[in-house]
Amino acid sequence: MQQLNLFTESTPVLPITYYPDFLTLEQANELYQHCLKLEWQQNQIRMLGKTLPVPRLECIYGDYGCDYLYSNSVFLKPLTWTDNLAKLRDSITKLTGYKFRIVIGNQYRSGQDSIGWHSDNEASMGFNPAIASISLGCVRKFQIKPRNGKPTDFWLEHGSLLVMHPGCQSTHLHQVPKTNKVVSTRINLTFRPHTGGGR
Repeated sequence: MQQLNLFTESTPVLPITYYPDFLTLEQANELYQHCLKLEWQQNQIRMLGKTLPVPRLECIYGDYGCDYLYSNSVFLKPLTWTDNLAKLRDSITKLTGYKFRIVIGNQYRSGQDSIGWHSDNEASMGFNPAIASISLGCVRKFQIKPRNGKPTDFWLEHGSLLVMHPGCQSTHLHQVPKTNKVVSTRINLTFRPHTGGGR
């Protein structure tokens, strides 16, 4: 499996690993069709004293009791793993050695769906979690930067895997910005650890 070195001498070393061909085209297409049928929902988030719709659709699957709260306002309660998602989780664990108990799906329906600068540092994931991100569908720009540094831009391909290693959430921020280009649907699956619940 190809592991891509994204960075040159002029760019920073980032605590991530990118596998552009983690899934074959056939596997990626089949998984994309499966994910379109997941239980997507439009959640509400509290920001700057206002309640606003999250600018993307979300879903969560995982182990029983592994509830997830982010931004102190969006509560996600996992549904039972589908066979496809469980097999994908196991494949990522086999490659990386990291174990995951939930997967959060984000569906970007158009260029106006996005997620702003943030780190995934919720206490429910434990200290310095590893997070594995599968991209399906349309290629979108992904940006990552040190908390006090400049962003590095790259594009996450259909069927690719991006692994953010332990420590990344403490030192770096990332986002998927809006775009005015006409783009089709992108689905992102982020596999995460969890300290609660039970198998």
